[in-house]
Amino acid sequence: MNLQQLGYFVAVARSRNFTRAAEACFVAQPALSQQIRKLEEELGLPMFERRRRGVDLTLAGTAFLGYAEQVLKLVQESKQRISDLQSVRHGSIAVMCLPTVATYWLPAIISRYRAQYPDIEVNIHEQAGCTPEDFARGMCDLGIVQLGDPDHREAPETRTERLFVDEQLLVVPASHRLAGANGLIGPAIPLRDTAGEPFILPKPACGMGRAISQAFSEAGFLPRVRLETSQIEAVCEMVSAGLGVGLMPAMAVGRKNHGVRWRHLKNPVPRRTIALAWDAARSLSPAAAAFIAIVREAARTHARGIAKGNGRSAARGRLRLVAT
Repeated sequence: MNLQQLGYFVAVARSRNFTRAAEACFVAQPALSQQIRKLEEELGLPMFERRRRGVDLTLAGTAFLGYAEQVLKLVQESKQRISDLQSVRHGSIAVMCLPTVATYWLPAIISRYRAQYPDIEVNIHEQAGCTPEDFARGMCDLGIVQLGDPDHREAPETRTERLFVDEQLLVVPASHRLAGANGLIGPAIPLRDTAGEPFILPKPACGMGRAISQAFSEAGFLPRVRLETSQIEAVCEMVSAGLGVGLMPAMAVGRKNHGVRWRHLKNPVPRRTIALAWDAARSLSPAAAAFIAIVREAARTHARGIAKGNGRSAARGRLRLVAT
């Protein structure tokens, strides 16, 4: 028994005529009749009663028709499902990412993705300090992770692709001595200039903790930590309330909070590398591949914005130097 035979059987059952069924199936009538006989031989009972003006279903044929139609329907639905996946019409993807990425960078990407593929469900799984190793232990299609060091080597089971460098900026109350006079983001200052300031920092377990600790170590001092929080958004709120200064990712600059000012840092610059991760052993679904394409474009735009912002800060710094 095969799908062709089932199709011929259903065509004959619906038209009650071998000739019309053959025409509907675009096959010669003798060939169709031969396949129906083979089907009846396999089932052990006649499916049709042959009459001069057509055919009628036998009791066995009537019982078999419902099953045949159901099988053909399921086959058609399965083909349509695969076609939908190939053309990114239906499906779902699971993305593991850093909480800061989920808060400040990913919403615009998901919005753009949903505008193009409204029937694809996107599930976000936040993981503090998310690394390629964390992604490898998870059950997600894609990851937006942080790389541990510049010499990072990929695990055999995980592919990574660098997206951009996530620079940490100094955020201070608007009236603070380090706030700067012009614009929202002031020119870069040495990290050492913040020594003695009361800091509100992410807890060490947060993704930025390692990069921040390393930067203070290179600057040669330990920060005076007033408060630690696992919620990066709380850093900005506490700074705005005048409780101290903090460090936040550059991607957070666009948030609406008029009570703070931002400064680039140097010597050193606290930073981490954000990367895309996926399972090297599995082929990407069309839905995941489409999501990656949008992530890559957003990363290029983000990187250009960082470079442009750094250029403006450097220019302001040079103008100030000449003026003095």
